[in-house]
Amino acid sequence: MDKITGTLSAQGTVTGALSKPETVPVPVYDGPYEITPAAEEQTIPIRGKQATADITIAAIPNNYGLISWDGSTLTVS
Repeated sequence: MDKITGTLSAQGTVTGALSKPETVPVPVYDGPYEITPAAEEQTIPIRGKQATADITIAAIPNNYGLISWDGSTLTVS
C-alpha cells in the first residue's frame, strides 16, 4: 500500500490532486506449460513473465533408458 506523508498548517488553502502511479504490464509467458523430461538440462524462460497456469513437468517413464555410443560400443542402461 502506498503511503502519503506531509504537514498541513492553518495558514492557507490546500489544493491539489492525488494520483496512483501507472503500473507497467508484465509480459505473459507463452511457452509450453507441460514439459517432458530430457537427458539434457532444460531452461524454461519465465523470468520477468507472468504465467497463466502452473507448469507441469512429467514424470520420467518407467521404461526410460539411456542409450550412449562412444564410436565403437552401444550401451543401453
